[in-house]
Amino acid sequence: MDGNVLTISLSRWMELPGMDYRSFGGGGPPTCRNSRASVASMAKYYSEYVKLKRLQENFRCGTVVTDVKPLANDQWLVTGVEHAGDEGALDMPFHYVTSHLVLATGNYDRPNKLKVPGDSEPYVIYSLLELERMVKQNKLSEHSDPVLVVGAGLSAADAIIACRFHGLPVLHAFRRSSGDPGFVFRQLPENMYPEYHKVHQMMTDGGNSYKKYKSLPEHKIIEIMPDYKVRLMGPGDGGSAACYVIKVSAVIALIGAQPDLYFLPQSGVGLGVKKDLPVASRSNPIEVEPFSYECTEAPGLYAIGSLAGDNFVRFVHGGALAFTSHIHKQLSDCEASAAADEAVEV
Repeated sequence: MDGNVLTISLSRWMELPGMDYRSFGGGGPPTCRNSRASVASMAKYYSEYVKLKRLQENFRCGTVVTDVKPLANDQWLVTGVEHAGDEGALDMPFHYVTSHLVLATGNYDRPNKLKVPGDSEPYVIYSLLELERMVKQNKLSEHSDPVLVVGAGLSAADAIIACRFHGLPVLHAFRRSSGDPGFVFRQLPENMYPEYHKVHQMMTDGGNSYKKYKSLPEHKIIEIMPDYKVRLMGPGDGGSAACYVIKVSAVIALIGAQPDLYFLPQSGVGLGVKKDLPVASRSNPIEVEPFSYECTEAPGLYAIGSLAGDNFVRFVHGGALAFTSHIHKQLSDCEASAAADEAVEV
């Protein structure tokens, strides 16, 4: 994620217990509790929290989980590799057997592709970070052909804001009409999210009042060609659809993402609300018990965050508390049962 982007949630909504965000010294200007934070400063806050609470020993950094298998008695075998930090050192495999496994991998592993011919051309990118990298490498400048931004959500708006900051010309294609009442911008208070409302205003205006920006409502991508040309379909004369070709310097498509649960049996298919479809945070989250966040289809397996449909960081606290409470109760019941059995034997 681009560290300069502001969080959607207020900083106080994202605080962890026992550490005020304003007092930790995350760099940048001081903030009040009713303001938003930059992604970079929030990431630093969470990292500092681990140190302050002396939780480092609970983290295994530089690891990749490669396989998760169910075992007998509702246990799970977790296999992976820990990457060696020193040059020349060997990566070390690891294996864990556990009765309680929590999935908290988020929803941004696999950006949604355009699914049109040419959607993997080198100049087609799917992250804002990649856009910033192209600017730093001088592959994009104010003298370039337009950057084609595809999408009408907050991520696409972030890309437009970044392009305008760097002086890049922008063509903005999205499928809805410019007056569609379903745009996410309408759900955000204008006084708290002025930059997103400005983008929405630009989309509605069409770009007539904004230099180097033009919106293309009710458009879709038909084909992306190797020579930096893109075929679009949009409204034509008389209400009929028309195709035409534009020249661009880059295409940045920000149209959502999906989790990558490759390490689970069947890549997690069967765990969602719709059993025959892959897990997707908005359309098919993992089905969990509401008070424990335990997967309904897999005892001992839990899911929190966007995997369970909680799409904001501030909601993760509740999911973490829910599964912790559930596991703690299970362990307490086991200890009580063991103590009772021991008393009977005596």
